[in-house]
Amino acid sequence: MAPLSSRFDELDGQIWLDDVFVPWEHVFLVDASPEPIARWLLWHHLYGWLSKAEFTLGIALALTDAMGLKEHEPTVEYLVDLIAEVQTVRACLTAAERDPQFTPEGYCVANHKHLMPGGIAIFKAHQRISEILRALPGSSLVVAPSDRDLAEPELAAGLEEIVWRRRLYRVAALGPVADGVDHVASALDGRESAFELHASGGMQAWRGRLRRGFDRYNELANGVLHALDIQMPAIDLGIIPDKPMVPRRTNTPPA
Repeated sequence: MAPLSSRFDELDGQIWLDDVFVPWEHVFLVDASPEPIARWLLWHHLYGWLSKAEFTLGIALALTDAMGLKEHEPTVEYLVDLIAEVQTVRACLTAAERDPQFTPEGYCVANHKHLMPGGIAIFKAHQRISEILRALPGSSLVVAPSDRDLAEPELAAGLEEIVWRRRLYRVAALGPVADGVDHVASALDGRESAFELHASGGMQAWRGRLRRGFDRYNELANGVLHALDIQMPAIDLGIIPDKPMVPRRTNTPPA
């Protein structure tokens, strides 16, 4: 009934402030868009998504070895799918840094032409990556012994040889125990995915930034005309990047 903001609130909680004074020297103003500030935040988002994808690939590789499937062709195909997704995003990040853009003040910023395709790729691949990690170990991910099973002396004696493998299955399902992050077999995985989807504006915002950041519309279109043997008027596609991004939805609480 009284939201902290109209959209994209954090999942962790909310804080209510009353009678707060913020000095003007602590206020950052942008002309018409927060994009100049958001550029490096988006770069940070993509690095976070890449690190989780790489960790998923690492789990898949370890499981392949543990289960003796290094020569099993369908399993290797799963691994190649994961490698392709991870390397696509890493290539986009590398390009965004090695071929940067510069602000009017001369500051270096990540190039949206390279950064946005990486985000779009990981949005599309997220579900596939999780499904591969669920499928690769088969039913072992579900029936791996729990801590309670290992606490039973009769069961523990027969399970000692697979304790290390069981730990690997648990990591695949629930994530590293050290930081408590669930990975692909829990409700938290779905909630994390939903939050990450909206925290950076979602697919629509990343596509809009790519549309506005791509600067070769006219170059490529007119390059095609040069291959024709007749004189053609120059093409101007400037309306495509100049069109404003689609406004984000505003949630209005009912009266």
